[in-house]
Amino acid sequence: MLRSHHFSAILTASPATYAWAAADFLKLLKQAAEQARLTPVGELAFTFPEQGISAVVLLEESHVALHFWPEQGKVSVDIHVCDYEQDNLGKAEVLAEVLALQISGDRGHEQWHNLSVTR
Repeated sequence: MLRSHHFSAILTASPATYAWAAADFLKLLKQAAEQARLTPVGELAFTFPEQGISAVVLLEESHVALHFWPEQGKVSVDIHVCDYEQDNLGKAEVLAEVLALQISGDRGHEQWHNLSVTR
């Protein structure tokens, strides 16, 4: 049986976030994934002049991506974690909590939308 967990949120950026470069967002995504006991296998980020930063970390279990809109003070986050040989829902929840704390300074449970699919 294959299960997939998708979390998404639009978080309010903390003041510290405005000083971050693309490399800082990648570092955050990788450290948060590792803290959640997920496995980063690749990464990419791009800075849009005057329009923010996008970053994605590929995981052995799927991916985590974000986009920072400094003009709106918001960061959208997309987490997709698949179960492969084990239930990874708890890991996806930890990843969401760590990212919310680091980006907005709040666990932000009410800001996350979650969909789990079983096949």
